[in-house]
Amino acid sequence: MNNDFFRLEIENGIATIWIDSKNDKMNIVSPTLIGDFEEVFNEVNQNNQIQGAILISAKKDFIAGADIKSFKGEKVGDFQPTSRKGHAMLQAIQDSKKPIVAAIHGTCYGLGTEISLACHARICTDDTKTKMALPEVKLGLLPGAGGTQRLPRLVGLAKSLDIMLTGKNVFAYPAKKMGLVDEVVHHSKLHRAAKTLVSKMNNGKFQRKPIKKSLVEKLLDSSLGRGVVFSQARKKTLKATKGNYPAPIAIIECVEAGLKKGLKNGYEKEVVLFEELMLSDVSKALRNLFFTTTEKKKNPYNVKPKNTDRIAVLGAGFMGGGITDVSVNNGMDVILKDLSEDMIQSSKSTIWKGLKRKLKRKQLKDTEAKTIVQRAVGQTDFKGFQGVDVVIEAIVENMEIKQKVIKELETVCHEDFIFASNTSSLPLTEMSKAAKKPENVIGMHYFSPVPKMPLLEIIKTDQTSEETLATCYEIGKRQGKTCIVVNDMPGFYVNRILCPYLIEGLLMIEEGVRIEDIDGALTSLGMPIGPITLLDEVGIDVGAHVMSGNMAQLLKGREGFKINYSMPKMFEAGLHGRKAKKGFYNYAMKKGRLRKTSPNQGRISTFWKSIP
Repeated sequence: MNNDFFRLEIENGIATIWIDSKNDKMNIVSPTLIGDFEEVFNEVNQNNQIQGAILISAKKDFIAGADIKSFKGEKVGDFQPTSRKGHAMLQAIQDSKKPIVAAIHGTCYGLGTEISLACHARICTDDTKTKMALPEVKLGLLPGAGGTQRLPRLVGLAKSLDIMLTGKNVFAYPAKKMGLVDEVVHHSKLHRAAKTLVSKMNNGKFQRKPIKKSLVEKLLDSSLGRGVVFSQARKKTLKATKGNYPAPIAIIECVEAGLKKGLKNGYEKEVVLFEELMLSDVSKALRNLFFTTTEKKKNPYNVKPKNTDRIAVLGAGFMGGGITDVSVNNGMDVILKDLSEDMIQSSKSTIWKGLKRKLKRKQLKDTEAKTIVQRAVGQTDFKGFQGVDVVIEAIVENMEIKQKVIKELETVCHEDFIFASNTSSLPLTEMSKAAKKPENVIGMHYFSPVPKMPLLEIIKTDQTSEETLATCYEIGKRQGKTCIVVNDMPGFYVNRILCPYLIEGLLMIEEGVRIEDIDGALTSLGMPIGPITLLDEVGIDVGAHVMSGNMAQLLKGREGFKINYSMPKMFEAGLHGRKAKKGFYNYAMKKGRLRKTSPNQGRISTFWKSIP
């Protein structure tokens, strides 16, 4: 039996339900496919030849989630019928008298995870590409097909809230440890192992191993402990979101309703709150952001890019090391050149520390980690530069030096190489004047820290070729970045928006507003940190540099705009920001991390008073 989403094969009494969406590269579930689910599971339940079933993907991933775009509605009552159908569909899987096993490889997100939770057992591969998640909270939603009810009963309250409130990935071995999956096997053995598991369940030989819980975990799973967990979850959520995001609280309410008043109440709460969230402005904005970001993953240029398998990075400092990190972690070979051997080793050490964290979390295998770190070749000369098509420069922010480097590279690289500058403020048009081929000069402005910040500004001049743009876009895409292409204008895109925001914060200090009040007002609106803290984070020297030169000239031309020139004086006085443990705030080590201790309001005010 076949339909648009499933292929059913029967062998020795065991049905293999191959998930294989005809219309998509990935298995994505839409409301129109509910009929396909009903058809295949009715066949499983009614066919006497079938003793059990395996749900497995014919594609590289299990199920990527629900097709959120296909959920249509504008008013109360529009989404509830679809939610109830989804609940009924998964309840039919759970209520089947025949064992149904989810055999998971690759991405298993959202509705994919909820479907697996409705199965009687789960088995997954040990591949690092295999990951389960309920990421609906990132779209301003909640798991709407019973996930808020089934997950806590399977892995416990605290762990389930952590998974749903963060939307984080759960990899194979952590999933097994917490009881989310029952077995972990090699990909080549997945189908066979799932068949064996179905047979064991039919013969009464399968017994789910109890999850090992600490005394604290046992206490937290008691009725009294649950009250503590819910209370702490609410406090932590409101502290993080400032009440601006309703989805996390809605998830907590659904879980609480189910555990306190029973499954029926929990499911009903899920239906009602899922609809409320779908209609909310917050979720609409987050979904639009998600769709836009997803669209940005497609290279918009029809020109074939140059080779991006191997690149060179100049400068092994914080930025150059970060660019190397995201490159080697995404399958690219990198020649990392710096004048200092110590800087090279420091960057490679940082990459290895990140890999060790992944190894500890069982997100990588030892062999994979070694392969990744070996992709970065550090050196103090230009050996091998003749064989790369792209050189990304991350050196000192000085036009004269960067132009000198372009000329030097032209003597060691092939004649058609691309020079990509990580400049945050220097005009690319001026920089490209030093090049024999200005069409091959481009900006690739990464943000700090590179492994964590998803945005990449690609800056083009009037002469930049489409091949150069296509190549650098492809590199950014491979590095996992969200790429935006902007013109060579003062501030590019981000700083053009950011600088007026930061300068307004400085002007408020000049007007006598307390530093912590400025930051507090902005974080209460939903900003992760305030403008003054941000200046400390990027460094007073960097902030002063960006807000001078071309950017200052641009802002001067705006009516009523006033630039504050206090930061250069702060820097001269040793107030360099967080990296120096003193800037707008003072900093000290607490619990192994550098944290803010107190604002430097009094001392800062003296610089403001000295400005004419």
